[in-house]
Amino acid sequence: MNNKFKGNDIKKGYNYDRKKKQDFKQKYEPRDPFDPTIYVRNGNVDQAIRTLKKKLLKDNRQKELAKREFYEKPTAKRKRIKAQGIKKHKKALQEKIMRGEAMAPSRVGQKHLKGKRSLNKYRSSIRLMQQRDWARK
Repeated sequence: MNNKFKGNDIKKGYNYDRKKKQDFKQKYEPRDPFDPTIYVRNGNVDQAIRTLKKKLLKDNRQKELAKREFYEKPTAKRKRIKAQGIKKHKKALQEKIMRGEAMAPSRVGQKHLKGKRSLNKYRSSIRLMQQRDWARK
């Protein structure tokens, strides 16, 4: 008597794992990832709704539907597209800076100092620096 196999253990041969994979393939047939249909399995509607929402988010359909709900003037459309382009450019530049491929741009002008108080502080600091430089000469 061979004591190699105890209890309900069966001898697992060469094709054992391959048969399991084949059975799985027959159970769930491959589907096209771009297929717009959503299948409900075992009456689980909540899971199907979650899948639908994920697909809609991936395709940006919600934004598109909200955008088409009301008429958008051509000027507003141009403005929105320009803002998108600027945002995309800034994001790409920020990524380059993080990787070390580009230098961060220095602030030029006084536009970044919006408030009156901060603008006055900025001007007074420049005046003090200029007076100091004149005093050294």
